[in-house]
Amino acid sequence: MAKIVCVGLACLDYLFKIETLPKGGGKFFATDYAAAPGGPAAAASLAVAALGHEAIFLGRLGGDEIGDTIVAQMKKRGVNTDFIRRIENRSSQVSSVVVERSGERQIVNFSSSQLDPDPSWLPRDVVARTDVLLVDVRWPQGAEKALKTALKHDIPSLIDADTSPVDISGLVKLATHAVFSETGLKTVSGQADIKEGLETARDKTRGFVAVTAGDKGCYWLEDNRVRHCPADPIEAEDTCGAGDVFHGAFAVGMAEQMTMEQIIRFAGKTATLKCLTFGGSSGVPDRKTVDAALKNETKSQIPE
Repeated sequence: MAKIVCVGLACLDYLFKIETLPKGGGKFFATDYAAAPGGPAAAASLAVAALGHEAIFLGRLGGDEIGDTIVAQMKKRGVNTDFIRRIENRSSQVSSVVVERSGERQIVNFSSSQLDPDPSWLPRDVVARTDVLLVDVRWPQGAEKALKTALKHDIPSLIDADTSPVDISGLVKLATHAVFSETGLKTVSGQADIKEGLETARDKTRGFVAVTAGDKGCYWLEDNRVRHCPADPIEAEDTCGAGDVFHGAFAVGMAEQMTMEQIIRFAGKTATLKCLTFGGSSGVPDRKTVDAALKNETKSQIPE
């Protein structure tokens, strides 16, 4: 069992299932409801634990009931929450997630500016003893400190390079592996074309680059050429957290020293299975389910 430390955002997602996404004001009625831990690093840690490895989450929460709920749910699902920093008299972060029948979602997130961003409390020894480090960009100060520690100790690291209100170029340079969202790649590279974006991003990093592109699948650079793994054709129930789960599974693949082709397919399958269940991170599949789904494939979906 590998140890994977995930640094970044944790929030509580309030998910509402509805026929179509709201347009304009009015009152709308949900057909289903769930509450589950969210946030890129938190959801990734839940995926790591579900896939059979030791997951440690490092992040900040308020000293409120929402924070209590997030910690309790993550701990129940196997994530080590011992090092979470709780800040009294401050609100934990929450999201309202409206999911329509097609699985597409609309998210309104509250990220408290009063949660102290100072990363000095991060336990350096915990990061230094991990097998793989995963960071998101929602807490850039924490990501930077953790990535520098990993770099010092020659630990492989993965950054979930999504959109951010701050420039993440400096963070991307510190990671051995950067997996972008489409908008994250465009922001860092300045390129709309995926191939050009990846090539530009590679020149700005010191390692591996890839981009997740929703139902178009995942693209990455390998041996100076763009590789592509198409997404499984499914009727999604809920896409909330799919990218976060992809990153968690990607980190597992890194820890298990899979080939890059295997990592991409493993992460993609894990994210796909998550999308078949409503409930955000509560839909993360376990390792037995993922392995069975991969075994049942008749041929590789990754073209040469």
